[in-house]
Amino acid sequence: MTTQNIEFSNQDRIKKIEPSQEPVSFEQWREIIKVNFPELLFAAEVGLAIIAQLLINDVTNPFALVLVDVPSSGKTITINFFSEIEGLTYATDKFTPASFVSSAANVAKDKLKDIDLLPRIRYKLFLIRDLSTLFSKRDDDLSECLGLLTRVLDGEGLNTDSGIHGQRQYVGEYLFMILAASTPIPPRVMKMMGSLGSRLFFLNINSRDKSEKELADQLTSTAYKQKELVCRTATKSFLQTLWSQNQLGINWDKSQDNMECNLIIARCAMLLARLRGVVQVWKDQSLDGSDFGHNMPVKEKADRISQQFYNLCRSHAVVCGRRQVTEEDLRLIIELAIDSAPTMRAKLLRKLIEFKGTMMTSEVEVALDCSKPTALKEMEILRALNVCKVTQTSTGLVGEPEKAITLSEDFIWFLSDECNRIRGRVVPVEPKPDTVSETLN
Repeated sequence: MTTQNIEFSNQDRIKKIEPSQEPVSFEQWREIIKVNFPELLFAAEVGLAIIAQLLINDVTNPFALVLVDVPSSGKTITINFFSEIEGLTYATDKFTPASFVSSAANVAKDKLKDIDLLPRIRYKLFLIRDLSTLFSKRDDDLSECLGLLTRVLDGEGLNTDSGIHGQRQYVGEYLFMILAASTPIPPRVMKMMGSLGSRLFFLNINSRDKSEKELADQLTSTAYKQKELVCRTATKSFLQTLWSQNQLGINWDKSQDNMECNLIIARCAMLLARLRGVVQVWKDQSLDGSDFGHNMPVKEKADRISQQFYNLCRSHAVVCGRRQVTEEDLRLIIELAIDSAPTMRAKLLRKLIEFKGTMMTSEVEVALDCSKPTALKEMEILRALNVCKVTQTSTGLVGEPEKAITLSEDFIWFLSDECNRIRGRVVPVEPKPDTVSETLN
């Protein structure tokens, strides 16, 4: 068996892009997306921040984001905003991780380099319009595919061996970014990714259901494809301008970083590292079935997540025309820290934040739309991962005693006014008693 070392010609990391003839500023781009697809603005803004990481010279970690929602929710439309930008993006409708470095039996060995995917997406945003076909594979095939994807997302190339063509490899910096779409992720897939060391981040579109009138009005309004074209043109013009203004890349001055922002980045990374932990929970043989046991959780270290969140915040700052991270950039990672967890954990955590940090078992049942045993199990999972505490409580109501789940002190910040402000959530200010008295007097 022979070894084939594949050499890839050196090329500038920052593509030479001519500026658009009709430049679009970030504020203009934002307004165009907001007018045409307001519900997709945040997801599209995260997409801009992902591709802009290629401009920061010290970024070496690929960033892979999957937009998640039900069919016809706008995932593909968002991805299409970034399609057909020569030199910056590469799109596909069908994808298998084996295509990164091919070992196709029906292709001559010296021709394989012409069909390998990895060199074609180097220093580009790789657009995958439907990743759900990969997630629907059988467990054995899925495990192999996710293993390959995990390795490639290290950004260090890929080395494969096959009985047909021997060893083939790409070695060096093979940096790229991924923006993909999928229907809701099955629990078995999340569990498998956790075991392999997940490299994917997820963002729920959470598109709302339109009313009967909205659907009727939509039939006579500007066609979706026309609005999509407007957004694609604006996105292309903005990125062309951004690249032409930074042909040498960006040397980020870390000495100017805001330490408070960095602490929040680290806090979000720690939360996601715990939420993505792998743990087996089972019901103990108790009279009411409310006691659970679990094995030792396997939790990833937060280092990689922290670095990737830091890179995303920096690139969003670049998109906004800044060279320093501010609160405006932190909203992205707060939402990703929650949405990138397994579905039920993410949903429970969001509800827990809405309930100001504490929920009863019956409230969890309603929030998750599940049975009491399932609610208790999900509560136990968060307890085992040290995200929450679970205590026995008595309410004096029928069916008591209930259990209460409370957010761990490590993550109390996510209940704070500061966090709500960053996320764009309005927190009602309750007047102080003294103020009320003075007003009455």
